[in-house]
Amino acid sequence: MKAFLKSWVFWFLIINTGITIVVAVSVLKYDAIASGTILRIVISALATSLVTAGFFAINPKKPMGKGMIALSYFLHYLVLYGIMYLLGTSFGWFERSVGGAVSIAISVAIVYAFSVIASMLLSQGEAKELNQALKNFTENDEDRKTE
Repeated sequence: MKAFLKSWVFWFLIINTGITIVVAVSVLKYDAIASGTILRIVISALATSLVTAGFFAINPKKPMGKGMIALSYFLHYLVLYGIMYLLGTSFGWFERSVGGAVSIAISVAIVYAFSVIASMLLSQGEAKELNQALKNFTENDEDRKTE
């Protein structure tokens, strides 16, 4: 449970940043944004990050092929799209029209891409730290054996 909560916070921070960027760019033409927008961004990020943390918490017993991996990511995207369609239209961010649906699809894709890239960059840094720690541990262990 602790690992899931940590993952949820991780994804919340990334997704919240992505949504904030998309909203900020889309409201540049206005002098101000409605005060409720910040809370709506947080609600959107909480909902989508919960689904995302759940998605990444699932560990299949057998390795998946590339096709299944691609399908699982596509299904994840569709769930996120559905959440943002419901929230985005109820918040008045998007119209319930074909144009609105396309805008939501593009916005979700942008936040999705941002989140994947940010996650990869953060994970890459963690992997380097773990590798260095393992290297140091191995060197220290070898030094102890030679003493």
